[in-house]
Amino acid sequence: MLTITRRPCSTRLLWLIPLLALAGCGGGEPVTKQSIAQARKVWARARIDDYDLDWTSSGTNNAYYHVIVRDGRVRRLEQVLPDGRTVELHPGKPEYFGVDGLFLTMAEEHAQLETDRPFGQAKGSKAVLLFTPDPKYGYPQSYRRDVVGAILPVAIDVVRFVPNPPQSQPTLP
Repeated sequence: MLTITRRPCSTRLLWLIPLLALAGCGGGEPVTKQSIAQARKVWARARIDDYDLDWTSSGTNNAYYHVIVRDGRVRRLEQVLPDGRTVELHPGKPEYFGVDGLFLTMAEEHAQLETDRPFGQAKGSKAVLLFTPDPKYGYPQSYRRDVVGAILPVAIDVVRFVPNPPQSQPTLP
């Protein structure tokens, strides 16, 4: 007689987490208070107050953003639409769209892991948070969040970073 045994739920969950990391997160280092602090330290040491930044988000929100930062503040924010047109955005908190905002997002999402219902999921839900800091400047080149039970993983990817972009030159008469 054939007997089928079923693994306990906790054992199945242990197998699921590494699979999520391999399938959905695509590499990087774990997001921790220490890893964020280390990357922020590299970013602070770079002392870049003027830059252009393009980044994409995918998952629950699919968007392409073009961000212009001067004197450490987001001065212009545009969303690039799928057809290539741009729309200027005026969010309530534009600081979330620059490099410092990417760090804030990672830190706030890491803090979600300590809540009773991380990312709105059941108590005890697990999540994999990974990011890849730029080796020279420290900004997050990519960020991945994969939550067990969530419909979609979230990904943020910096597709263009231009530190201290050249100022437009006046034209000669």
